[in-house]
Amino acid sequence: MPERRSPTQRATSPQGISPLVSRSVSIAGQSCQIRIEPSYWEALEEISRREGLDIDELCTDLKDRLDAQNRRTESGVSLANAVRVFVVGYFRQAATEAGHSRAGHGSGRLLTGTPFGGGT
Repeated sequence: MPERRSPTQRATSPQGISPLVSRSVSIAGQSCQIRIEPSYWEALEEISRREGLDIDELCTDLKDRLDAQNRRTESGVSLANAVRVFVVGYFRQAATEAGHSRAGHGSGRLLTGTPFGGGT
């Protein structure tokens, strides 16, 4: 029989991947819950720090842009998905060939430095 966990226990897989985490952010003065992976929360904190914003300001800007896009395209993309796309796009813009080289990319070790890398 599988081990039962209480609702307050968090399960983490062997790769270091954690379940989604809900946090409340203030968007234009209203409380909003966003449920994303802890690594995305960490990335939002880093981006906010780099850009001199707090997470609420960053999420408000994202929500405003998402709402405008949804009005144009009727895509119905959620804020959580928009946050994920934004984070990936932000760091992709910052990626350089030198950075990829330092990370070992292109050498057959693409998982190094990721939660799937196993420290190798």
